[in-house]
Amino acid sequence: MKNFKYFKSICLIALLALTFTSCEEDVESPVSNFVGFEIGTLVRPITVTNNSTETFDVKVYATETTSSDRTFNVVVDMDETTLASPFSVPAQVTIPGGTNEGTLTFSVTDNDDLGFVAQTLVFGFEDQGSPQVTYSVAEECLDTIVTFALTLDTWPDETTWEIFDLSGTPTVIFSGGPYVNPDDDFAELSFDFCLASGNYGVVVYDSYGDGGPTFGVTAGGATLVPDTTVAGSQSSATFTVQ
Repeated sequence: MKNFKYFKSICLIALLALTFTSCEEDVESPVSNFVGFEIGTLVRPITVTNNSTETFDVKVYATETTSSDRTFNVVVDMDETTLASPFSVPAQVTIPGGTNEGTLTFSVTDNDDLGFVAQTLVFGFEDQGSPQVTYSVAEECLDTIVTFALTLDTWPDETTWEIFDLSGTPTVIFSGGPYVNPDDDFAELSFDFCLASGNYGVVVYDSYGDGGPTFGVTAGGATLVPDTTVAGSQSSATFTVQ
């Protein structure tokens, strides 16, 4: 019995010695190659200035520090990413030796495909099992986001529309239509604009003159123009952005 206890003591001492040696001598263990994104919300909102390209940084951390550089593969999740404007996410990120911290830098370009309603950019580390990071991306708006909703009828190729700035001489600032795709019958369309405080007008036209399309304008949950059905060749409404 005493010999058995002595053997157990030797084993415990050896195990403790191995444990302390691993901590002191920077011996790489399986978890030292595990990497993840900085702690915090996994959905991060970002905005891009109109017609510009902007870069963003996200910190990445390994579970341990090693003496040599470590490179990890980065993969964009295209099944979850809805961002239609150009973006660039590096295929790899490096954590320098002597630290467990690195920086991944990516960029997003604003063009006509990026609006004021957020789109998602999702990426993560290949074969790591760590959570992906999701960016909610939208064009920057320093004023008020106004939504123009339009429901087409069975003759969408007859429908056009214009939005006017009424702060001085009425000036067309946005327009759209006609709609000629086969799938446009009864389509529900939505357009977002960044508008400064002031007075505006909207006109929806029906070239045949029998009316039918329906439109409305909202901002931040408030109704600026209630749902209106075009009667005859055109219908119009005015609204104010505070």
